[in-house]
Amino acid sequence: MKLFKQRMSRETQIKWAWTLLGLVTLIYLGWISYESLLRYTTFTATAFDLGNMDQALWNTIHGHPFAFTNQGIDYYGPPTRLAVHFEPILLPLSVLYVFHGDPRILLVFQTLAMATGSLPVFLLTRKHIPQWPLAAVAMVVAYLYSPALLGVNLFDFHAVALATPLLLYALLALENNAYFWLIVTCILASLTKEEVPAVVAMLGLLAIWKYKKPRLGTLLFVGGIVGSVVAFLTIKHFFPGNQSNNFWYRYAALGSTPQEAIKNVILHPWILFKMYFNLNRLYYLANLFRNSGFLPLLAPEWLLGAIPDLAINLLSTDPLLYSGVYHYNAPIIPFVIVSAIHGLRRAVLIWQRWRGEEPEVLSDHELVAHPKPLLPSFVVKPGAAFWFRLKSAYTSFSNRPRVSRVVTRVSQGSRSRWRSFNARMSDLALGLATSRLQWIIYGWIAVMIGLNFVFMAPPLDALWAQGTPGPREQHIQQLLDSIPANAPVSAGGNLNPHLTDRQYVTLFPQVTYQMGNKTQGTVQYVIVDMNGVFPEDRISVVEEVNQLVLSQQFHVVSRAEGVILLARQSP
Repeated sequence: MKLFKQRMSRETQIKWAWTLLGLVTLIYLGWISYESLLRYTTFTATAFDLGNMDQALWNTIHGHPFAFTNQGIDYYGPPTRLAVHFEPILLPLSVLYVFHGDPRILLVFQTLAMATGSLPVFLLTRKHIPQWPLAAVAMVVAYLYSPALLGVNLFDFHAVALATPLLLYALLALENNAYFWLIVTCILASLTKEEVPAVVAMLGLLAIWKYKKPRLGTLLFVGGIVGSVVAFLTIKHFFPGNQSNNFWYRYAALGSTPQEAIKNVILHPWILFKMYFNLNRLYYLANLFRNSGFLPLLAPEWLLGAIPDLAINLLSTDPLLYSGVYHYNAPIIPFVIVSAIHGLRRAVLIWQRWRGEEPEVLSDHELVAHPKPLLPSFVVKPGAAFWFRLKSAYTSFSNRPRVSRVVTRVSQGSRSRWRSFNARMSDLALGLATSRLQWIIYGWIAVMIGLNFVFMAPPLDALWAQGTPGPREQHIQQLLDSIPANAPVSAGGNLNPHLTDRQYVTLFPQVTYQMGNKTQGTVQYVIVDMNGVFPEDRISVVEEVNQLVLSQQFHVVSRAEGVILLARQSP
């Protein structure tokens, strides 16, 4: 009877888990879709990067693949997104614009994609922690409502944001031996940005190490490395002067070129600690792990796939990359949440062992389910020989009488402390059933989620809309609607995304654009919101506008709500 009640209780929890999954996902979808659209309609979205992405997609569906002219005065590359980032996924995404081109389509689609990531998180948790059905809901909440994910979703649209759900589905496919879908999701993820193929390569190492699938892992690793090389060579092809990366200035402290940086790190490795080991970067890591109750620290090996982007962010001198929000975390989030799932599973197993219970799920199941070699023999044999020689040398050294006594004392001391710790924890565990432990863990995760929102409030505040549309927004929209649909235009940063569904557009104060035949054109309209300009830039913006009018290149058409609209003088 007792067993029946327990089973019924678990069945009830499973039903509740599925219901809550749908509920928290729908709440996220509705809430963040609304906030993303509100950010756009209140002119909070920006040219970089909603305007850029919108124009590239609009041009792609209109026969000009990857073309964008939406550039500021500090960009000197050719008018193609492939000179900035490797984002071939824009080709299929442009189908969203078949019926109507509008940045709001991208914002809703991005939110929908992020929300679908809750399903693989739920299923992976259910598989690894089946005895706690509601743990899957806790992990979904930790995923959906993490400031990192909210920042990715709220900050305009970026192709790399799609890597988050795609990599989660890739991990789910790997877990369930669905190799076809694994390859499909890895390919699609690799098309979102140039460093994501390297993430796929790390996923290949996980397949070799944790799943004992050497052939599959080798395929993913080699394919990922080749994909990254192709991606960076593509960028270099379209923009030869950028050292294969437009953003190397973020890492120039290591060296003026990537080759010089690698040399400096090898010859002077201490510069990494001197330059990058500080509280800001540790705080960034804490922000990533806090939402899941720091559970990733119990299974850090599952963070292997996050290493490429963690390196990109932590080694940067641009604080935006390690602020904890923005799209730079998109490929990291899947591995953080999967690491948290395995960390929670490991915590449950340890607790059961302290209680002397038989684990409900196998520990170290990866080692018994797939008794295949970790690596191909041509890798294993030299490695085994090296470790055998190293072990022999250590044994010979430790067997010396004086060394042996020291080693024995240290070993006995550590074993004694470990036995003492285990004994104390066993006493504690015996007083708290594993079934009750889950509620403490759920409470801990809830508290950490709340704290994360408190700690991350300042950077997130910059991404929320600051109100709802009113008369001012209506007047601005009237000015925007007065600009002809096909006219080349230069727009201020906050108005720019509302004018990028056209072939030629640029960011003020740039009033020229590069056409496809490498000739320069001049815009026909200029529109700037003085209230949307940073205070420190307002004087220079006013001077730029006055210069355009005084030079008689442009004349004032209208003013409203701090917005000025200029039109080019007729020749």
